Amino acid sequence: MSKRKQDRVRELERAIRRHRELYYNETPEISDAEFDALEVELRGLAPHSEVLSEVGFGVDLSIAGLPTKAHQIPMGSLEKIPEERLDAWAEKTGPLFLVQEKLDGISMEIEYVKGRIADAITRGDGLVGEVVTHNAIHFKHVKRELETPFTGSVRGEVILRKSVFEEYFVGADFANPRNTVSGTVRKKHGDLSLNRHLEMRFYDVIAEGRDFETEHEKMDFLQKDLCLELAVTYRDRDIESVRSIYHEYQGTDGKPGTRFKLDYEIDGLVVRADSIAKQKELGSVRNRPRFATAYKFPSVGQETVLRNVEWSLGIGSRVTPVARLEPVQVGGVTVSNATLHNADYLASLGLRMGDRVLVERKGDVIPQVVRVVESKGGRKPAPPRACPTCASQLEVSGKHLRCPNPDCPGKSYGDLMRWIREMDIDSLGEKWVGILTEKGILVDPVDLYTLEPEDLVPLERMGETLARKVVRNIQESSRPPLDLFVAALNIPEFSRQRAQLLIESGYDTLKKLQKATVEDLAAVKGFGEILAEKAVGGLEARHDIIERLLGVGIRIQKPPKQPERTGPLAGKTFCFTGAIQQVDPESGKTFTRTRMEALVKQHGGRPLKAVTAKLDYLVLANPKSKSSKAEKARKLGTRILSEEEFFGMVGGG
Repeated sequence: MSKRKQDRVRELERAIRRHRELYYNETPEISDAEFDALEVELRGLAPHSEVLSEVGFGVDLSIAGLPTKAHQIPMGSLEKIPEERLDAWAEKTGPLFLVQEKLDGISMEIEYVKGRIADAITRGDGLVGEVVTHNAIHFKHVKRELETPFTGSVRGEVILRKSVFEEYFVGADFANPRNTVSGTVRKKHGDLSLNRHLEMRFYDVIAEGRDFETEHEKMDFLQKDLCLELAVTYRDRDIESVRSIYHEYQGTDGKPGTRFKLDYEIDGLVVRADSIAKQKELGSVRNRPRFATAYKFPSVGQETVLRNVEWSLGIGSRVTPVARLEPVQVGGVTVSNATLHNADYLASLGLRMGDRVLVERKGDVIPQVVRVVESKGGRKPAPPRACPTCASQLEVSGKHLRCPNPDCPGKSYGDLMRWIREMDIDSLGEKWVGILTEKGILVDPVDLYTLEPEDLVPLERMGETLARKVVRNIQESSRPPLDLFVAALNIPEFSRQRAQLLIESGYDTLKKLQKATVEDLAAVKGFGEILAEKAVGGLEARHDIIERLLGVGIRIQKPPKQPERTGPLAGKTFCFTGAIQQVDPESGKTFTRTRMEALVKQHGGRPLKAVTAKLDYLVLANPKSKSSKAEKARKLGTRILSEEEFFGMVGGG
């Protein structure tokens, strides 16, 4: 190979690794089609390049500090097949195929031993993945215990629905649903408030002591014997039927297909030979199975011209850049505005006014500028120094700019929109809120509950019928549960799910929440000191508006009464430090922290993750430990237990 080709191969390998890492862990800078083109070029120049056999995160499995584990059978990546090669591939692999939606999430293997979950492992590099069991047990459709004593592994895709992303994650540091899944799955300490939104769909199984003859048989076993949720599946199809399914999803004659109506992202179909004997005969090459392929949809990106970049103040006081574009049709929708996420993303694109840019609808929903196609050398957009609404000096918060002014009119708009969205107040969208704030009729959520139809009727295009409907919808939201009330206050990073964690931990009234200290909330599982500081500070900062909301008739509903805790640990709190040595008879492994906390709950107690004045017992694996938890417990006079004493309290575990 000539030096010129060698240099190009190295350049392609670096680019593919970099863009793969961005795809899984950050924000992609190129479209899927452009990434595929890089792989095709590298395959032509260096078909045996190691980069072509790498899958998943592929750059550094230790980046999140998680333990790793080898897969029972390698989880190879799929070669993408173009239409012109489909028939030739089918000749070798057919005649019947299993077809499934190619879900755009994170692949995972879950190992079971005698029907109980043992480990959940990300796909990683295809051979070794990261152990993320502590997160996976909270995903929808993942079962800690199966209805049959199955030993083996199941495989599937972890996804996040578009509607859930829009409701809970837009405005956070996640660019799209897949990016959100990647970041959440690999959190070292987990976050229940995030994990509960993710779900897993299954597509493969390896069973100890059982051989399958067809993919059809595998799917029956997953669905009927293990009672697991399958990815959408089409069985026993010939190649023409495969094509028909593809066109149904993609659409024909300019009409959008069914994939545009899905509430989750797919980027194609996975097609596998139905015969397991045929699969074994074909085998794999460089971690890519010959018997399966990715039949991908074409990119929905379109080119257009960047006219301007504007900065707007949104929910959470974040000032974000928005691209104003020459209108263009993208995936059947006219797009004239597109997100640029944050100042860091804007800088990475190197945008200039008048540039020709590629725009995609991520997840077929959110328009996003992907990259510059042709630079015109125009003016470079610069982040503002002052808030576009109140002119206060902006502050940098991670990748974002924030307005620190609590009295900013734009912040009031954000508070109003957060309240309206959380309370699900119909007929009062962004347009009407903008008009009402501009006219001074609304300043904060309190004003909503003083509105009368007569205040709204004079507005252009409002009318008496709509005015009465708006007021009625507002009044119907005046009896919110506590978690909804707290979430609607627009406290940064304090969602309804996080409020539920506090309620479940005993902070089940507004007064208890307002009296809680940072130390108190930091000890709640799913929280930490930073989040606790934001929660406590946010509630303090909103004390006045809380009192005024209660004054205009908001009545917070009490949470459903929790069943009274019973058992030998009832009413007591426990915290653990160090690695427990006793073996869990259910798994055959030493007790994990998660399992120990489950034992506490099972016997009526409540686990805490930190040592506070409210902690009753600290369980030390090593009674002589001088860890920070142990030293703090001794200082506070907290009772310290050995693991033997703890297991004695619960009757031996």
